[in-house]
Amino acid sequence: MTSPITILVACFAPSLAWLGYFGLRKKIDPEPLHLMLLVFAGGILAGPVSLILFKLIEAVPFYSYMDIIDDIGETKKLAYCMGAIAPIEEISKFLVFWFFVQRKHIEFKHPVDGLIYAAAASLGFATIENWYFMMAVDETVWSRAITLPFNHVLFASFWGVALGINRCKGSSSRLVVVGLLLAIVFHGLYDYILFSDLVPNLSVTPLILVLWLWLTLATRDLLTLSIDAPVQA
Repeated sequence: MTSPITILVACFAPSLAWLGYFGLRKKIDPEPLHLMLLVFAGGILAGPVSLILFKLIEAVPFYSYMDIIDDIGETKKLAYCMGAIAPIEEISKFLVFWFFVQRKHIEFKHPVDGLIYAAAASLGFATIENWYFMMAVDETVWSRAITLPFNHVLFASFWGVALGINRCKGSSSRLVVVGLLLAIVFHGLYDYILFSDLVPNLSVTPLILVLWLWLTLATRDLLTLSIDAPVQA
C-alpha cells in the first residue's frame, strides 16, 4: 500500500515547482507569492466542484453511464470528452479565477498577469485531480504528477491570455469567450486521444508540442507587451 504522504508529496511538489516557474517568468513587478498561492488553493477547491458537476450531468439521459468510458463507442467517447470532461474542468478552473478577479483579490497590472493566475488555478486543479487518481489506484504515478499540471496550464492558457488582455487593454469580452472555447476544444481533443481505441495515444505528443509552442510565443509576446505598453488606467 502506497503511503498517502508519498502521494501527497507527488501531487504537490511538481505543481508547486511549475507555479514557481511561471511566477518567475515575470521579472518586472512580479506577482505576490501569497496571491499566487491563494489562487492555487482556489484551484484545489475547484476539484470537488467539478466532481459535483460530473454527478449532476449524469442525470442527463444522453450522458448517463458515459462515465464508464471504456465501455462506450468512439462517438460517445468524443461527445463525453468534448461535452462533459473538457467544459466542466475548464469552466471550473475559470470560475475560480473569475471569482478572485471579481472580489478584487487580483489586480491586473500587466497583460501577462492573466496567464500567470490562470496557471496558478490550473496547477491547483491538477494537484487535486492527481490526488483523486493516485489514491484510487493506490500508486504514486510520477509521470502523471509531472505532466498533468503542465497540460492543464496549456489548456487554460487560452482563456488566461484572453482575460489578461481584456482586463488590461479593454478588448471585447468576446475574446475571453473564444479563449474559453479554445481551451475546451483542445482539452477535449487531448482526452479523446487518450481514451480512444482508434487513435494512438502517442498522437497527444504533437498536440502538446503545438500547445507548448503557443504558450511559449504567447508568454514572450505578453511579457514584451507588459514592458512596452503599461496597463491602461
